[in-house]
Amino acid sequence: MNRFLLSTFFITLFTVSSFAQLADSTQSVAEMPKVEKTSYQKSVDVFKRGLRLDLNESKTSYLKTIIGIQSWWRMGETNPGTINKLSEEPISNFSDFSMRRIRTMFYANIENKYLLFAHFGATSDGTYSNIYNNVYVHDFQGQMKVAEKNYIGAGIHFWQGLARLSRVGSNNYLILDNPGFNYPEVNRTDAIVRQMGVFGRGIVFKKLGWQMSINKPIISDDAGSPTVGGKPMSVNEMIDFAEADHSGATVGSTYLLKQTNYNYNGYYFWQFWDVESQSVSGASQMNYFGQKRVFNIGAGFQYQPGGTGTYRKNEFDEWYIEENDITKLAVDVFLSTPVGHNGGGFTGYAVYYNYQYGDNYLRTSNVLGGFAGVDPSVDPEDISPQGVGFAQYSHGTGHIFHTELAYTLPKTIYNSEKKIQPFVAFSYKNLEGLDEASFQSDYGVNWAIIGQNVKLSAQYSLRPVYMINNDGRNVVDHHAGLFVTQLQLRI
Repeated sequence: MNRFLLSTFFITLFTVSSFAQLADSTQSVAEMPKVEKTSYQKSVDVFKRGLRLDLNESKTSYLKTIIGIQSWWRMGETNPGTINKLSEEPISNFSDFSMRRIRTMFYANIENKYLLFAHFGATSDGTYSNIYNNVYVHDFQGQMKVAEKNYIGAGIHFWQGLARLSRVGSNNYLILDNPGFNYPEVNRTDAIVRQMGVFGRGIVFKKLGWQMSINKPIISDDAGSPTVGGKPMSVNEMIDFAEADHSGATVGSTYLLKQTNYNYNGYYFWQFWDVESQSVSGASQMNYFGQKRVFNIGAGFQYQPGGTGTYRKNEFDEWYIEENDITKLAVDVFLSTPVGHNGGGFTGYAVYYNYQYGDNYLRTSNVLGGFAGVDPSVDPEDISPQGVGFAQYSHGTGHIFHTELAYTLPKTIYNSEKKIQPFVAFSYKNLEGLDEASFQSDYGVNWAIIGQNVKLSAQYSLRPVYMINNDGRNVVDHHAGLFVTQLQLRI
């Protein structure tokens, strides 16, 4: 699989560089005179503006509001051992409607020197969810300009670095949704990828983008238990579970700890072509539909002292917890470029993550998984260790490579300025806690009616389903399909 990983990486780089050369070869036409905007382009501008009140004639001071939704219908194969939690009947597939995200954002900008950003909403409301208690603060941050294009700020915020994909806004995806492993501590030591702290961000040397932050984790009072993907525990709670013979308390198993240490984050990227506009919220853009010339290479890190604990026994056969620092590193490349002169465009992204949590650490994810329960009539050996429903192993100690590729069709093909954009994505995970590396693929299409503001998307994904084989090894048994359609509307 290591050869496969290297081959995939070099193929991605070759594809990105080929389109970059093609874009350079057509750049001589960029100096053409300006053309009057079409009615479609004017509509795009109206949506991008949002609900805005300018406070001065130069429009450098304003109040602005954006509201948006992402609504899903999905249908897919469930993991072995799943029951419908409401009907308590065994199911091998499931379909539903859901509100993946509901968002309201408020901006206050005074002379481009003092910025205030507030963000409220709800996430992952299904027909089985407690929708009455799911609206909360995502962001509330203030920023102050300290130099041209450079700011410092504080609050509950999204400036956590690591990689472009790890700070992408939910309205700006290239594929239908984020792959999960790009937000490794979501809802465990943060609140929907946000933490409280201070940050700096900006552009220096005209091309070098940067962001850094120092934060403290956000951890709820309730503890998890020694299970894959569980909530953080204190050292004493881990010891109590071990002394109570909890099945997850085994020597060499690693879990998240409740801790109060500061963590440190950064991301730096060089912009070879166009310099991108800076987001007040911290969210990056993954999809210009190939209409903007962007070629960036970046690298980032996250460091959390004492973030996990590993079960150990001393010479007296007594339990103790070995604390580990969490270290995450990432490198990535992003390319967006027009292809030809009729609205065609290419977008490519590749990222490599190296996560170090301690021995055998694993985490699962199960987006909108509240419908699923464990079938009590099934032998435990016939239940997937990654969980029921649509659960999968998200990440852990080890290596992850992910790439996304998309091509925006020229408007001459379908005689419209609306964008049709097929895409593919591939993820390779080689994790220490698994006995076999995994490969996941996603295939889909975006129909951008008005850019990212009014967009329909459809995606079919094949995720690996792990089972314990006859030799006691946790290996891929088969791949399960999941089809999702999404309406995205943002004003």
